[in-house]
Amino acid sequence: MKLFLIIGTLTQGGSERVISELANEFARQRKEVHLVLFVKSNDFYKLHPDIRMHRLGFRNNGAIQRIASELQTFYKLRKLLKKQKPDAVLSFLEKENILTILASRFLHLKVFVSDRSNPKRKKPKQIAFLKWLSYKFAAGVIAQTSLAKEILEKTTKNKNIKVIPNPLKSVKLYPEIKREKYILNIGRLIPEKGQKYLLEAFVGLNVPDWKLVILGDGPLRCELINQAKQLHIDHQLLMPGVVNNVDDWFARSSIFAFPSISEGFPNALAEAMAAGLPCVSFDCDIGPRDLINDRVNGILIDVYDVEEFSKNIALLINSPEKRELLGYEAMKIKDKLEITKISQAYLDFLQSP
Repeated sequence: MKLFLIIGTLTQGGSERVISELANEFARQRKEVHLVLFVKSNDFYKLHPDIRMHRLGFRNNGAIQRIASELQTFYKLRKLLKKQKPDAVLSFLEKENILTILASRFLHLKVFVSDRSNPKRKKPKQIAFLKWLSYKFAAGVIAQTSLAKEILEKTTKNKNIKVIPNPLKSVKLYPEIKREKYILNIGRLIPEKGQKYLLEAFVGLNVPDWKLVILGDGPLRCELINQAKQLHIDHQLLMPGVVNNVDDWFARSSIFAFPSISEGFPNALAEAMAAGLPCVSFDCDIGPRDLINDRVNGILIDVYDVEEFSKNIALLINSPEKRELLGYEAMKIKDKLEITKISQAYLDFLQSP
């Protein structure tokens, strides 16, 4: 089976991680895997040596050159698909999906596309129109969550949409590391990740012997540091930025707090659950409820309800037994999101009539 996987780059990111893991798993299963990258950039993820790379060299250096480069990329992709005649094409991310569908028109190829962002997020009118125009011609569409599927069915009119969650990144456990009084959060420091609500919730705990750890970087870093100072909790806040030893932090922490107000698929939450952490999460419309069964393997709180968020973190702080029970149940997410299961779900869909 000859498979073409298409994405913009392999720089560090959630979508890039997923497509690289799928490509590697397909290659291990002895499929002929071709990975097409639109943009010239350095690769962050390591790939199986049998994967065949195609770099189309898109450049974005000003409006005029961008348009010329888009046209060149379009024709390069169409020429490549016409020559190789893959059994199935899988594209990730909206702009890449639109271009791939249009470039493959009338080539009699099975093109599948995967949406990765929150489908409720408002899009530029041009993208929304092109998506409505093109997605109906895809052989199938992959959504990450059940709500995303409902929205895509309404907005794209494509009738062949399947929910396939992200595969879980391998999380290394360190049973020899003792858990400390850390409340952990991981995410880019942007409004959608809601760290400002976490700072407000932490104030309400009044636990001077606990620390709040936020891993990640982004444009809100200074704003969050200033907020912590105004709330007089800056001495309890650790913000080491982007780290390479995330699994160490999972092992050292006692609670995972996830205050996102918008998600595509909450990878950090899934990884924290796999590491055995009890998790308190805002029930934003996309993502957490697909992973957490409330009060069974985690706790869901209405979005923006900082008081309840704080109360439930306090509940876990005061009950080591509750933390242990929720963490034990949370670890079962590993079976659901194991890479071989997810990759097989993709293959079954790509091979469907």
